Amino acid sequence: GTVTGDGSNATLNTTGAPAGPITVSASCSDPRGLSTNASTQVNVEVPPPPPPQASKLSQCDYPNKMKPWRVDNTCKAVLDDVAKNLQQNADSKLVIVGNADPSEKRKNLAGERAVNAKAYLSAGEAQQSIDPSRIETRTGSAGTTTAEFWEVPAGATFSGEGTQTVDENMVKPVPDHPKAPAKKKAH
Repeated sequence: GTVTGDGSNATLNTTGAPAGPITVSASCSDPRGLSTNASTQVNVEVPPPPPPQASKLSQCDYPNKMKPWRVDNTCKAVLDDVAKNLQQNADSKLVIVGNADPSEKRKNLAGERAVNAKAYLSAGEAQQSIDPSRIETRTGSAGTTTAEFWEVPAGATFSGEGTQTVDENMVKPVPDHPKAPAKKKAH
């Protein structure tokens, strides 16, 4: 550290100093030639690291107007990268924020985008399946045809500002190819 000042005031700056005790010494003299020395110990403490923060890993765009909820091959590649990240950071969680453009009329479309991305990641379709309890689905208010993927490290929180939790009892994954009704056999 460094000491600056003059007269009866001085300041100790510990920036860059290692943690632990520091001895601060001073000497004083007056016009009569009298002088004295003094010293004191200061304990420098390392400030705690800043808390971890949620960070946006990536996002998927949903350009398909016929199936605007569908996780296409481009999005699957993005989700494969997200899955790898979560495998490497086993203590992290994922928040998926589905968004919808206001011009899109389908109800729950933002929620379907989030839930379908979660289904891809947790149902074993991704190169590395992710435990669904590590994934939270939300809807956002970005006004875009996207799903955003946010990593939330251990000890961090996702602010959730402008988002709402998806009720996964009400919003279910939508398959790419719904099963056709069974045809009756002719006798």
